[in-house]
Amino acid sequence: MKYLKDIERFVENKVVFCGVDVHSNDHKLCYVCDGEIVEKVVVNGEVRSIVQHTKALYSKAKEIRFVYEAGFSGFHLYRALTANGYDCIVTPPSRIPRMADKVKTDKRDAQKLAQFHAGGLLKSVWVPPLQIDSDRHYIRLRDRYQKKLSCVKSQIKSQLRLHGKHWLPGDGGYWTKRYIRWLESLEFNNESLGLILDEYLSEYRYLRSRVATLTRRIKELSRSETYHTSYTRLTACRGVGLITAMTFLLEIWDMSRFKSVEAFGSYLGMTPSQHSSGEHVRHGHITREGNARVRKVLVESAWTVIRHDPFLRAKYQRIQSRGTNGKKAIVAVARSLAIRFRRCLLNEEPYVIGVC
Repeated sequence: MKYLKDIERFVENKVVFCGVDVHSNDHKLCYVCDGEIVEKVVVNGEVRSIVQHTKALYSKAKEIRFVYEAGFSGFHLYRALTANGYDCIVTPPSRIPRMADKVKTDKRDAQKLAQFHAGGLLKSVWVPPLQIDSDRHYIRLRDRYQKKLSCVKSQIKSQLRLHGKHWLPGDGGYWTKRYIRWLESLEFNNESLGLILDEYLSEYRYLRSRVATLTRRIKELSRSETYHTSYTRLTACRGVGLITAMTFLLEIWDMSRFKSVEAFGSYLGMTPSQHSSGEHVRHGHITREGNARVRKVLVESAWTVIRHDPFLRAKYQRIQSRGTNGKKAIVAVARSLAIRFRRCLLNEEPYVIGVC
């Protein structure tokens, strides 16, 4: 087959870059070598199809370097390709250089990935070990259920307001056992309204049970040999509980991959954005790039931590005294809290309250 021989001859002892545009049913591949497009091809959605095609045509290449965008497919393709001895990176879509093209197709996307990778223009995301990647889904699933639960609570309250049903402040807190019994005892003039509330309550009970089950599983993980030591170090900080500590550990895991405090802060999206032109320098809101889950739990915990840690409380008050609102001040505290966590894990020592 002349086509096969031409490719083998051209790529022999050379580095070949392959961009993969991943889809559920098929993958678009583009192979680039010495700045030239060697081949564009479509294979089915199985990883073995990529491996078989690459071995058939590029066995004489010095090295094959794959790249694909982070997304719905996760890291399965990365693990399969590296297991077959290929170099592979997963690149964040937000860091891919933008081009003012009027035409966008899957094959062009694969081509751009290959060419950018050949030019050294792509960043790579960190791929966690399989066990860590699996365990972190408990946290993520619990977070999804918790958001749905909050939505159902709002819908129940909205339903009550629509029909003039009020839970007075003196009756106790919301979502207590007493409050639920009151909801169950409500009577409406229309039967359909009562059935609608029953449906909402059924959904509330289901979601609450799922959140509770996943919380127990996460607690079991925190006691396991893999996480217990690090978990204990983080929870030595008063105001930091199970979800914050385990989210921090599971989403970040290998702290040594951050070479500096600045790199870590950038990953969390907690560094101020900057717009500079000539002599004018303006700092804006935080970048909000990186891991939003870690950023969220850190900010939530920071509100509690400042009640117990005098150093962080003083920082919060100092920033607020400049006229900054409380939300911006608490984000600065959350960043300091994250940096302290980083130090605890790198130095293998527990969190010490009040030590700057």
